Parts: sequence; C-alpha cells; structure tokens
Amino acid sequence: MPIKPTLAAPAREMFELAVESCPCGMLMTDGAGKILIINSEIERMFGYRREELIGRPVDMLVPERQRRGHAEQRREFAARPQARRLGASRDLLAVRKDGSEFPVEIGLNPTRAGEEFFVLSAIVDIGARKQRERLKEEFVSTVSHELRTPMTSISGALGLVVAGAAGKLPDQAARLIVIAHANCQRLVRLVNDILDMEKLASGRVQFNLKRVDPVPLLEQTIDAIRGFADGYGVRVRLEASSVPDTVLIDPDRFTQVITNLLSNAIKFSPRDGEVMVAIERRRDDVCISVRDHGQGIPPEFKPHVFEQFAQANGTDSRERGGTGLGLSIVQQIVARLGGRVGFDDALGGGTVFRVELPASDHVLDQEKSAKIPA
Repeated sequence: MPIKPTLAAPAREMFELAVESCPCGMLMTDGAGKILIINSEIERMFGYRREELIGRPVDMLVPERQRRGHAEQRREFAARPQARRLGASRDLLAVRKDGSEFPVEIGLNPTRAGEEFFVLSAIVDIGARKQRERLKEEFVSTVSHELRTPMTSISGALGLVVAGAAGKLPDQAARLIVIAHANCQRLVRLVNDILDMEKLASGRVQFNLKRVDPVPLLEQTIDAIRGFADGYGVRVRLEASSVPDTVLIDPDRFTQVITNLLSNAIKFSPRDGEVMVAIERRRDDVCISVRDHGQGIPPEFKPHVFEQFAQANGTDSRERGGTGLGLSIVQQIVARLGGRVGFDDALGGGTVFRVELPASDHVLDQEKSAKIPA
C-alpha cells in the first residue's frame, strides 16, 4: 500500500478495514492529490474498479470543466489545511466513469503521518436528497400560488359582506361571516408568509438597495398599520427623540420587517397598551427598536423565537392570528440587508426587538477602503 512508509502492517490493515466498512464513500489522497485508498462504496458510486483509481489523480472524479479550479483549491488546502475546519463539508459535482454528473457532499479531513500529508475524504451522493428538496420546494410554491388567488378573492368578498355591501344580515349570520373573514385573512397571511420563506430560501428575492432616511418609512408603516392596531385597542407611536439618519436598504423589504415586528408587538400587547418605535445611531449602525408592554417571552421559548412556525403559546397565537413565520422572515431579510436582529426583556415588562443596520456613511467608508490598494 502507498502509505506503508508511515504505518505498520497491523495498523494499515485495521485502518483499511475501518475505511472499507464505512457506509459512505471513503477516499484517501496524498499531498499531491494522488488516490491511495478507496472503499467499495467509492467503486459503486463512481463506477470504477479499485485498480482503475489507485495511483490516479483525484481530479479525475470532478467534471473536466472544473478540474483546474479543483486542483487549485486542493493545493491551497494542502498548503493551509488549518484554514478549514476539520471535516468541513461543501457541496460540489462529481463525475462517474460513464460521464454522468451527480451532486456530492464531501468532508475533508487533513492529517499528517511523519513528514507526509494525507487527506481522508468522506463522500456522500446527495442526488436523491437534492431531488426531494426540489420536489418539496416546487410543491410548496405551486400549492401556495394556487391558494393565494382564490383565498384573496374570498377574503375580499367576505370583507365586503362584513362592511354591509350585501345589506343587513341577521345577527347570527353576521357573527359567522366575521369569523369566516378573520380566518380567511389568517390563511392569506399564512400563504403569503410561506411564499416569502420559499423565495428567501431559494435566493429568488430581489433586493433593490438605496440610501434612504428610515424615519419617513417608519412613519408610513405606522400609519398603514394603525387600523390593525385599533382592532386590538393598541396605540403605536414613533418616539419624538428619534433622529434622522441614512441606511442602505431595500425600502419595501425594510417596510416588511417593521410591519412584521409591529404586528407581532400589537397582537401581544394588552388592550389600551402602547407599542413604541424608536431609532438611534449606535457607532456604525442605525438601531430601530419596537417595544411592547405585553407579558414578555417565556424563558424556555427564547432560543426558538426566530424559528419557522415557532409560537410560544400555540392556542393564544392562533387566537391572535399568528402564523409563526413573521419573525423568521424578519431575521432572513435583515441578514440579507447586512444587519442583525435581536430582542431583550423590556424594563417594566414586555419585550423590545431591535434591528441594527449599517449606517450608509459607514458602508460608504468601507467601500472606499476596499478600493484603496494595500
């Protein structure tokens, strides 16, 4: 075996037995990328016999158009293996003996034996997993799109009936129509949130970044949500101390973030309560806070606040019309805007959510610095 200079025979045999019995593909290369050891799963996965691979360059298992780049990455890894976490995985394409390509996940584990450098790679064919993920995304997208149009139409029609467009209804019928309208609106919100999550996850959301003063956007968002707040008997105001500044954001997505935070704060505020919005400059960031006076977030739920479909109290959240997706959407949008979102217990009760976004002058300074040669 090619590694015999550094391993005694019993140790080599035990090592090769462990590699052979591994359920995933195992492949060892030397510092130059020459294949030293493979197991049966590699033979099955790539369609080669063992003797066709031993002693050959590992680059032959990568599509030809990617081999030059793969060789460069391999040399960089051999030069600085500590730069990558042990076993760090990355998705890439592999090619079988018959020329067919398939996606794999590969974990690279560098090791040294004396003066010699080796890389033990764990390779998994993830084609089936990718196909399942693709089918799931297509199913969610198709169903959501097919549901949104009729649900929006039904919600609009019920809203007209609630407003009296069909004349006065018997009290019992009117009560049932109000319930149906409220639940229909909840379904529309759920479908829209699911579509947003699907687009964010697939990277299909376009962000049109502009340098804007967020205060007018906050004022517009508060005005737009005031009717929703009135339904819960909650007041919303922008603190007078809020000072103008500029941030690099997509105005529409920023409005979506603030709307989600406000609706969440309103739903969990007591009747006659108040939700306060403030904005302040903190060094290189502009911080927007949304503070409610509700019961606060239970300690056991705090680690799950930004998870999809997470709700601290399912029954209470359903009564308030929550979908459990709003805060997860907020987190993903803010991350795409280069910011951070978090929360704290508020003094005197309730919760304060904070969105921190890079101030546009700080972003501009970074861009100028990046253009200055070192």
